[in-house]
Amino acid sequence: MATVLVVSVGGSCAPVVNGCREFKPDFVYFLCSGGKSASTVVVDGDGNPCGDPRTVSCPECGKSIPLGDPRGPSITRQLGLSADRYEKVLVEDPDDLEALFRALDEIDRRVRKRFAGQKVEVIANYTGGTKTMSVALALMAVLRRWDLSLSKGPRKDLIKVKSGDIPVRVDQSPFVIDYHLERMRELLNRYDYRAADEVLGGLIRRSPQTAREELLRLRRLCRAFSLWDAFDHSGAYEILEGSGGSSLEPYIKAAARLSQPEKSGAAYEAVVDLLYNAERRAEQGRYDDAVGRLYRALELLAQLRLRMPYGLDTGRIDVSALPEGLRAKYASRQEGGRPLQLALVQAYLLLDDLEDGLGRLFRREEKRLLNALQKRNHSIMAHGQNPIGAAGYQEVLETVRPFVKEALAQVGFNSACRQLPRAELCGLVEERGGGAGAGHR
Repeated sequence: MATVLVVSVGGSCAPVVNGCREFKPDFVYFLCSGGKSASTVVVDGDGNPCGDPRTVSCPECGKSIPLGDPRGPSITRQLGLSADRYEKVLVEDPDDLEALFRALDEIDRRVRKRFAGQKVEVIANYTGGTKTMSVALALMAVLRRWDLSLSKGPRKDLIKVKSGDIPVRVDQSPFVIDYHLERMRELLNRYDYRAADEVLGGLIRRSPQTAREELLRLRRLCRAFSLWDAFDHSGAYEILEGSGGSSLEPYIKAAARLSQPEKSGAAYEAVVDLLYNAERRAEQGRYDDAVGRLYRALELLAQLRLRMPYGLDTGRIDVSALPEGLRAKYASRQEGGRPLQLALVQAYLLLDDLEDGLGRLFRREEKRLLNALQKRNHSIMAHGQNPIGAAGYQEVLETVRPFVKEALAQVGFNSACRQLPRAELCGLVEERGGGAGAGHR
């Protein structure tokens, strides 16, 4: 594995020299300041740029007394570092955070290009340079997953670290964890469980052992809700039930009902779940997908109502199973002896013909529902070319949701389903206790 040292250079050479000797890098990038107080000269300047030229005047004899050793060849001369093993990266204003970030980003690109195809360990030593240089280097190390190093030593004059310093690794895991958790919270707030899972996967590989248990539990929950979001309710239930915890109980119960509705008598739960799924798609700005789910919720509601009390399948209507007064009407719609299939509106009209309350409700709201559904039919995800925006989605939602709510109340169905958690999912990790959801099935 190649080792690269990125070091910010200030007025003291010893920490840089000691850092190079400690880590024995294959290549060094020196981040230097420009301007009047340029630090680039101490890297490879002539003479004694690393010497201490400061003096004080003796109050008794008036002679100048050196504060330090005026002799001090450049850093690269002290290290015997050849020109092909280092680069200087100069930033004119060492307090320009944006310029420093650009310079460090360029260093990152050069490292990847120079060591393409190799495993590389990058160590960032932020002891020297201005405070802004140190801040920029430390932040870039967190962002780019570099190791952090600080040279610890005496500061006799409270100005800079001098000789006798020891370069040590800095544990950046608390900052790394918090940074990635904040990214994950942003993803969870838009219900992007799969992306949050990927962020956690990378974080777990870099986190200390003490933090991994909670992170692993959080990742399991992200996977469970990612499966739920993709309508794999059985897979979600298995993970949630195994994770346990009192805060998860409502989700475990809902997932159990969704995964085996025939056992729990909760077939209509899938309709409610589709409404919540539509809200999640809208939160992501995917309004065409959201309206498609609202359409499917409305369609599924009619299909379930025909199937459960009447034993009718909209994909294959058995005309002989209809009341005698309706058989001729529906038999006339069959083509070439093929089974009769009913689309959404036709399914509700059949319920109305059966004098079912849900059919009558549809008749009452038919005009509003059909107007709303036209947006779906004209969308690029159905039969048209028009994308659906936020306003179009909201119009369809405000039409479909109250209809579904009244319809479910009419059939006496109480849903256990709820919207999936967003960033509050992190709080559910604190709850422990495997198997808390046992027995729901």
